[in-house]
Amino acid sequence: MSFLLPTLVFGFLGGWLTLSGLGRFVKLKAVSGSVRTLSGGLIAALGAGSALLGFNFVTYQRLTAERPAATISFTQDSNQKFTASLATPDTDDPRSLSINGDEWRLDARFIKWHPMANIGGLDSHYRLDRLTGRFSDTDQEINEARSVYGLSENPGLDLWKLAQDKRFARLKALDAYFGNSVYAPMVDGAEFEVYATQNGLIIRPGNETAQNALSVWE
Repeated sequence: MSFLLPTLVFGFLGGWLTLSGLGRFVKLKAVSGSVRTLSGGLIAALGAGSALLGFNFVTYQRLTAERPAATISFTQDSNQKFTASLATPDTDDPRSLSINGDEWRLDARFIKWHPMANIGGLDSHYRLDRLTGRFSDTDQEINEARSVYGLSENPGLDLWKLAQDKRFARLKALDAYFGNSVYAPMVDGAEFEVYATQNGLIIRPGNETAQNALSVWE
């Protein structure tokens, strides 16, 4: 890390000067001992300041980290019927899914670590759960055919269930586990990018069509 080298240099030099100055005090060389001790203390303080600034930077960087979770684009087939192309970082080929409605919704499950564990390198763990279509009109949402697709048929080691184990809770590294959803309008030609943050999913427009759709979305 960029802040580590100056921290080590300042710390070593400051410590050496301080110890050297104290040694001169022992040898009754008060003037030179005072100079070296004060210089060493000042340099050591600079090293500590460098370390604090670096730690603050790493903290901010870790807590604001974003990871690509999915890219989803739409082609309209007919009124309130779309074909969605869903790509995720762990798959080579996008999935093609038929979605009914006016909006799409992506659900995920999150496991969030305590801040110190997060700063130490443990990112929030997430698992995409399902993709569904939504109708803007409540009556349609109740009566029309729903489109629901599971996205985690084979999760392997399910950290969500592991986090609910009382034995895991004793580690006191877990802050929360929770469900999270994002949704946006479906528009022909629109592409959206979904990111996983430490606190859940967020959406960003992937092209101008998606940007325009979000700007007039009610």
